[in-house]
This record gives sequence, structure tokens and C-alpha cells, in this order.
Amino acid sequence: MQIIVTGHGNFASGIESTIKLLAGSINGVKYIDFTGDMNEKDLAEKYQKLLSTEEKTLFFCDLVGGTPYKQAVVASADKERTVAVVAGCNVGSLLELGLNSSALQAKSISEVATTFVETSKNNTKVFKHVVQNEQVDEDGI
Repeated sequence: MQIIVTGHGNFASGIESTIKLLAGSINGVKYIDFTGDMNEKDLAEKYQKLLSTEEKTLFFCDLVGGTPYKQAVVASADKERTVAVVAGCNVGSLLELGLNSSALQAKSISEVATTFVETSKNNTKVFKHVVQNEQVDEDGI
């Protein structure tokens, strides 16, 4: 299985930098930036090169509806059994699933995509400060 991380600007290479810092590299993960000097055709060609095999592929896009997402959807046409597209996921989900990719091999690409999104949701949290009342024992301790 391969995962293609893609997005606007240096989104993909930024994610790659983070992954390398935290875990080294993850087998099967490719990173494609959509930079200002590219057009939709350039991006589509990069996608097609990576989709030349029948390998299961998951696109991890930055935003729903953006050019990288739309081109991934176009590239996945007629390949719903082998290609899935997700957007808005996070580094935690990429680390968790990428480092455990062998466990995902038996799943369909649709199940992998659903797992990826659910893992992203589970890794998204709000930190809340809790004020604790300090209790002093009767003897002052």
C-alpha cells in the first residue's frame, strides 16, 4: 500500500520533515507539493506516475475541494477498489497508520480511508486547564 501526502505550497514536504524528525521514514509514503510554479496538469502527471501500479493507494490531502484534492479525486476515477482520497487528516494519524501499515494490508482501501479519518478524529483534542482547590489538613500540612 502507498500513501500520497499532498497539498498546497509545501504542505507535503512539511509533513515529510515532521515525520522524519519523529520516526525517520515510513515505507510507502510519498510526498507531493502543489507549488505556485505548477498547474493542475503538472500535479495530475505526478499523481499518474505514482498510480501506474495496481497497488492500493491512499491520498492524504490538505483541504477538501482544493486543487490537490480535486486532482486526486480525478486520478481515483474508475479505481475505487484500489484508490481512496481523504482530506484534513493529521500527522498523528499518518504516523499511527503508516508505522502499522502491515496491519492494514488485509483491509480494503475504503476501510483504510475510514480508519485514517477516525484515527485523525481520535488524535484531535482540546487541552483544558483544570483548577484544583488546594486543601489544607487541620494540622496545617
